[in-house]
Amino acid sequence: MSPVADAEPARPHVIASGFDDWDFPRTTAGLVLLLDFAATRGMSAVACLAGSGIDPDTLHDPDLLVEASQELAVVRNILREVGSPPGLGLEVGSHYHLTTFGIYGYALISSPTVRDMVEVGLRYAALTFAFSRITGEVDELGRFVLRMRGHRIPADVRRFLVERDCAAIIVMHRHMFEGSDPIPLRQVDFGFPEPSGGLPFPDYGVPVRYGAPTTALYLDGDYLDRPMPHGNPHTAQVCRRLCDRLLAQRSAGGVAKAVREYLIENGGVGPGVEHLARRLHMSSRTLRRKLSAEGTTYRRLIDDVRLTIVQDTMRRETLSAAELAQRFGYAEGSSFVRAFRRWTGETAQ
Repeated sequence: MSPVADAEPARPHVIASGFDDWDFPRTTAGLVLLLDFAATRGMSAVACLAGSGIDPDTLHDPDLLVEASQELAVVRNILREVGSPPGLGLEVGSHYHLTTFGIYGYALISSPTVRDMVEVGLRYAALTFAFSRITGEVDELGRFVLRMRGHRIPADVRRFLVERDCAAIIVMHRHMFEGSDPIPLRQVDFGFPEPSGGLPFPDYGVPVRYGAPTTALYLDGDYLDRPMPHGNPHTAQVCRRLCDRLLAQRSAGGVAKAVREYLIENGGVGPGVEHLARRLHMSSRTLRRKLSAEGTTYRRLIDDVRLTIVQDTMRRETLSAAELAQRFGYAEGSSFVRAFRRWTGETAQ
């Protein structure tokens, strides 16, 4: 038998990965685009920002940072008002251009090659508005694949935010090569069921597959070696240093992030707001006020974390509702089923 026949099949090779946690501060540029979209649907900025703790008069402050939980509050307000048909995130994400991302956008466009651009893009993903965990890899067929995993995003906003991330990535790649050779996009996967209604999906000119394991973009493998049209090694180095500084400045995060990390470490079991407040060296009133200012509540964070943990468990194991209830500390299966329905609008089987 020939050596080729004896060889093991090639496995996907991960080039770079983005941050696994979406809970990082971000500028208001993405929120402005969300509000611009909502305005086309007749929704006011005040209605969009209700309960988020964001002052409409500060939205255009270039130095203002908001927490991810505050952006989630705005997204939820908009979806509650205008609905969330499949494809809505793709429509919104198509307006996220390179200039929306500030110095991060310049770091991308000045990279010498596409491979450099991908590595920079994922290394500094916490300077974007992304909620998906994004990875870049070369698959067993030699294709370059950008995957967007949304399993850690709250279920009620997951499809919208993953679609938004997907559309924004396509738009940015096309803008970077505008006036040059088109990007070699060959296939688009969506990790969601095929829509039976809602908005018409954009025609990307390539096959689209629904119900895939993950949302993903497939491109030619040699795309990674393509020179960037506006690549400049000196400018790229300057931009990377500035991105490093920005990451360091934003790394602390807010109170909602600290609460969420504690809940994740403890399997989604909340010790009570008074106990947690003492751990964070503040009163329970202060903790509630700070969470409210970040557009969330203790109850909301517990629900989001528990749902994430439950869905991760359901993907790995086949358990009944009664077994899941026992695993996560519910007195009976019916209590767990009611909680799951409240989180997702669906029934746990």
